[in-house]
Amino acid sequence: MPIFGSPPHIASNTRPPRRRRRTRRSHNEAPSASALQATARAMMRDHRVRILSNAPEPPAYWRLRVRLQEAIAIRPGQFVMVRTREQWEPLWRRALVIYRAEEHAEGMDLEFLYKVLGRGTMLLSRQRPGDELEMLGPLGNGFPHEADSEAEALLISGGIGLPALYLLAEALARDGRAVRLFHGEPTVEPNAPLPFLDDFARVLGPETITLATEDGSRGFQGLVTEAVQAYLERARPRRAIFYACGPMPMLRRVAEIAVQRALPAYVSLEARMACGFGVCLGCAVKTRFASDRTPHYRRVCVEGPIFRAEEVVWDEL
Repeated sequence: MPIFGSPPHIASNTRPPRRRRRTRRSHNEAPSASALQATARAMMRDHRVRILSNAPEPPAYWRLRVRLQEAIAIRPGQFVMVRTREQWEPLWRRALVIYRAEEHAEGMDLEFLYKVLGRGTMLLSRQRPGDELEMLGPLGNGFPHEADSEAEALLISGGIGLPALYLLAEALARDGRAVRLFHGEPTVEPNAPLPFLDDFARVLGPETITLATEDGSRGFQGLVTEAVQAYLERARPRRAIFYACGPMPMLRRVAEIAVQRALPAYVSLEARMACGFGVCLGCAVKTRFASDRTPHYRRVCVEGPIFRAEEVVWDEL
């Protein structure tokens, strides 16, 4: 799941093609100017949306609901870049993963869960019903929920990584897949409502949801990845596939468990980004092609945010 920030320097050793023949770009090269322009033209779809609601939600989130005047195609795990209409500073938009989507006669309503972490999200939290936002998207590649349709899908989230998994849970449940959700929080008040888990329970059933808290205040005591391991040891599913979004240490541990158990895993990466459609190169991460394992850079906002876990060079994130 992408976040805003400043782009790093990325070296390029692009060589111009000879004559009219097309040349393959080296794995280590930055995308060419023409490729970046094509990406921008293809993905820059700006919408003006109206806020229906924007309110705090326990334990520490905000739930934003907006209305579009048209229905748009969305893949689970895609995101948008948003800013308020009067916003001049901070200059860049904020990335929000699409949590829920509902089509109706007037267009489509979208929901987002976010945390107030800086100036941009603070400004967003001050918006009221009736205010308008500028929204660019949907962006990114989305989860391949069609992968290994016979395997039990284990959705793994930590903190604000949870919203990236709701549309995926809906799609998997609609396909009749076996699905379980494991969600981790540092601490949760014992009797506090958790509306976002109620959303998942209505789709998957409450018996399929495991809440892990690091201090044992509620649910499984320990890290969410420990809860996943405990389930795998207890249930021993014949086949399983991981879909994960959350803090980088959690994702790295998910990748390690997947390797140890020879299970496929897809992770939604966080990266600092400014544009959201591949031009600034600020969100490039080092990955490997599965075929030859040669390191190369890919953009979280275009080639991601979803990657196969074994493709990511975790030591350089």
